[in-house]
This record gives sequence, structure tokens and C-alpha cells, in this order.
Amino acid sequence: MSSLLRFTDWTKVDQIQENFITYFRIFAGIPGSHFVEKDAAWICTSDGAPGTQVFKANFPSTTVDAHIDATLAEIGQYTKAIDWMLFPGCRPANLGERLAARGRAGGPDGTWRLVGDVPGMAGNWMYMDLNNLSPAPTVSARFRIVRVNNASLLEAWRQISVAGFEGGECHNFYQAYLRHGFDQDALAHHYIGYVDEQPVTSGTLLLAGGSASIYNVSTPPVWRRQGYGGAITHAMLQEMRHRGYNWSWIWASDLGKNVYAQLGFTPTDFGIREYQWRRQ
Repeated sequence: MSSLLRFTDWTKVDQIQENFITYFRIFAGIPGSHFVEKDAAWICTSDGAPGTQVFKANFPSTTVDAHIDATLAEIGQYTKAIDWMLFPGCRPANLGERLAARGRAGGPDGTWRLVGDVPGMAGNWMYMDLNNLSPAPTVSARFRIVRVNNASLLEAWRQISVAGFEGGECHNFYQAYLRHGFDQDALAHHYIGYVDEQPVTSGTLLLAGGSASIYNVSTPPVWRRQGYGGAITHAMLQEMRHRGYNWSWIWASDLGKNVYAQLGFTPTDFGIREYQWRRQ
């Protein structure tokens, strides 16, 4: 943790949380998806990504344990694995301590356990001042980027994403993004990078909640280490600046974090913690 930028702009962290929630909200209502926004906000997709996440909670301090158990029981109707993301704005302030205590107790029925670090750091969070955006990576002169604006291009986006993620069919993404649409004023914008007519990388830009972020960057193994993932990410960062944003953040994979660091992202502790629940 000592090497991370310690972030204390809680207004921006709240905007990050709202962007994060909006990303999952796009999947609400597609077949096999359960999305709930009550005292706790969560999603569960029964057939592949984006999976199961709790991303917001606002529980009364006097009944917090009962609310934790009720949330686990409700989501547990659909899955045995829950990743509970605890943002600094979640309430009560000691919710993390109560989650850990309920994990030791086994949750509502004694069958739930917390695994991994308790709490975990929730992955590779990174921050960028867009005024410090590095130059675009050098790539083939035959490389070009296309914005997805119809169902056919979205299917191409899905296929390159499947190849890049090396697992799953990304049907949930196709259904959710097709329904969301392709207007210039949409919240989500999708891009494909081509070398000649060959798709080689893909990504999604999400403008929501007062912040701009990038999701779903995917490059198949055969096309990696040639700058294409960095190039499409750089183009989306430029689009953010064009739309008036001066900072960004990303929830990076282990594979992508070095690419993002080269573009100007800094590993950052936003105060977000993860509690990974598994039912025995």
C-alpha cells in the first residue's frame, strides 16, 4: 500500500462510485440479470460477466448486521460467490468491521465465509490528471480506430472482446450495450481498433456520475505487445478531454496496469475495500 497515491478527494471518490454503479446499471433487466438498488445496490448475472457485485450500502447503524445478512440471503438465491465493494461513502462508517464480523460468524445461516485478504484492496485502482496524458504509443501506420454505432459493429466488438478475455461469450455485454444504444450523448461508447480490416483491440468509454472511465479494454494474445491496447485507451482518454473532463480513473487488470501507467495513470488508494464472500 505504501507505493500507492493516497486519495482524499471524497467528492471524486463518490463520482467514481456512481460511474461504477452506472456501468452495472446498464446490464439491469437483460435475461439472467438481477439488479437491485435499495439499502444495498447490487447486481448478479447468472450467465457470465459482469458477475456479482455489491457496490453501495446505506444501512441503519442499529440494524446493520441484520441488513448484511438480508443482503447475503437475497443475493444467495442466485449465486454462491459475492464480491462486496465497500466505498468510503457507504454507511455506517464501521460497515467494514461489521462485514468482517459477519464473515467470522458465517453470515445469515453459518454457510458464508470471507476468503482472501479481509479486507482486500479490490484490485488495481488508478488515477490520472488528463493534463498529464502521455503521448500516444507508436503503432503500425495501418492501425485505425472505429466507434461502434450499429449492431453489426457491436457484434465485431463482442467477438474481439471474447478473444481478448480468453473466456466467456460476452453475450451479456452485447445485449446490454445494444439496448443502451449508440447516440453521441449516450453514457457508454465502444471502440474497435483495426489493422487494415482485422480487429485487434476493443474498449468502452463510460461518461457518468461526474467522472469518465474506461472499461472492457481487450486485446487478443496474438496482437498484444504491439501498442494497440494502449493506443485505443489513449484515444478514449483524448475523447474524455474533448468532452470537458480533466481527470480519469480506471479499475485495471493485472495485465493492463503497466500499459495504463505508461499513459500517465498512477496506482491509487481510493479507500475502496473488497470483501469476497463464498458460500460453503
